[in-house]
Amino acid sequence: MSRTLLRRAVAAGIASLGLLSAGAPCPAAAAPRTTTAARPRPAPPRAQRATSAPAAAAARRAAPGTAAAARRAAAPAEAPIALALPIERATLENGLRVVMSPDRSSPTVAVAVTYDAGSRDDPSGRSGVARLVMGMMARGSRNVPAGEHQRVVAERGGEASAEAGIDRTTYVDALPANELALALWLEADRMKSLELSAQAFEAQRREAQERRGALLGAAYGQGPIRLQALVFQGYWPHEHPAVGDADDLAGAELSWARDFHAAHYGPNRAVLSIAGGFDPGEAMELVRRYFDGIPAVAAAPFKDVPFPEQTSQRTGVVRDSAAHAPAILYGWAVPPRSHPDHDALSVVAALLGRGESSRLGALLVADKAVARSVRVATGEHRGPDLFSIDVRLAEGARVGDVEKLIEGEIRSLATAGPSPAELTRARRLLQSAFVAGLADPAARARALGEHELLFGDAAHLNGELARRFAVTREDVQRVAREHLGPMRRTIVETYPPATPGASPPPRAAARAGAPRAGVQAAPGKGAAKAAPGKGAAKAAPGKGGAKSRGAAARPAPKKQPTKPAKPRKK
Repeated sequence: MSRTLLRRAVAAGIASLGLLSAGAPCPAAAAPRTTTAARPRPAPPRAQRATSAPAAAAARRAAPGTAAAARRAAAPAEAPIALALPIERATLENGLRVVMSPDRSSPTVAVAVTYDAGSRDDPSGRSGVARLVMGMMARGSRNVPAGEHQRVVAERGGEASAEAGIDRTTYVDALPANELALALWLEADRMKSLELSAQAFEAQRREAQERRGALLGAAYGQGPIRLQALVFQGYWPHEHPAVGDADDLAGAELSWARDFHAAHYGPNRAVLSIAGGFDPGEAMELVRRYFDGIPAVAAAPFKDVPFPEQTSQRTGVVRDSAAHAPAILYGWAVPPRSHPDHDALSVVAALLGRGESSRLGALLVADKAVARSVRVATGEHRGPDLFSIDVRLAEGARVGDVEKLIEGEIRSLATAGPSPAELTRARRLLQSAFVAGLADPAARARALGEHELLFGDAAHLNGELARRFAVTREDVQRVAREHLGPMRRTIVETYPPATPGASPPPRAAARAGAPRAGVQAAPGKGAAKAAPGKGAAKAAPGKGGAKSRGAAARPAPKKQPTKPAKPRKK
């Protein structure tokens, strides 16, 4: 995307949000409430840019000895757009935290309830129970039959969704602005009147088993689960799969769901966030009417355990019958989202894998044509986080060669760091993605709830861009060196069963100390596909089990006996 198009996209996003640079008036605040159609918006304001970084720092980052370097050193550093999401906060007597971000020009409103509950709270031996309870909450309540919540919201022109993560679970209702009361009543009813019957539990348990089988049976579905298990080895909160272990789901009991719900689902364990077209005073009256009478629960705070330090590289191999080409996953356990280094790690992820011109995208996809896609991301967790690289290889590409290229780019960032142009590009991409991610009220309500839960103040969201723009070249070098080193990394390679030359896997089998990891961490429907038949214990199961490229499937021809040579006449 060109610089002009990027600026226009960001400006349009800012205008749609009512986010203005510091000191600018907000016309949306004075606009009358609209509940039917969107009001024409004024022309987007031009974002003001600050000149905060000193020229001396820019000179250190520029290449010395050239006129271009001198010009770059003299130019002021780019500053982020100054976000100004209006935020109001309150807390009810029962402990429910309320966050409101009004935009009266918006024709829609979104209500999100974020619970302090996730798969990290699964007790050992009961993996998947957080997801089971999330599904039961999404199905309905004693007053709203199964499926009725979604139907009512859709009938009114809205959308309902639910998502569960490692450390939080969120329910969102997005509706026309005049349906705020309906959204709040539905969420209050869900909180206080969950249907925890044996019938509802059994239906959700079967659904969870089917979802798990579909995930592990899909192409490349086993690799991320295997990576998580190896990266967080010995740390139960993140080590086990959120979808649950097959044996745990098979033996799950209704009492597990009731115990988990009683300990984690209550007003004092939740954040209610509202964003879009509404009046804060009217909204608080509705919140108190529907939520004040819900009693607090005897909360069970998260019980953390020591995180074992990784001192050597870990590797794993997955056989995937649904994959058509190999894939490589890299993972590192990195500091949590609240740690100061996390912003620098987000910039590293953008430098390596965000967009076609990123380091790995340009090298592996465009230049060498050895990969079909590259994805680099952080997990955004409260506890130990995951920095991951996901590369899907092109047909014929060699896993070992691609791994050398990936590791070379990480070393380059740790030693030489990014160029000023690279750093500027990464900051702009992060900015455009951040603004686009807040473009609708549902996304804003979700983000505000997460920041209130994770950081204790939803206003933390307004400073996110400034923190990422403050990351320097030296910060990138340091975090790449300290957190993404070879002794702290985990590599999981995925192979199709019949990949020529993949028996044994070219790199994994040769690594010192590499565990021969098949798919023991991913049993169930996907396991039968990943480790079929008698070849399950072999390096390359399936029809191509012990064959190498070019090896004949038929037996070698027998040698014919030869007659002794006659002596030559002199």
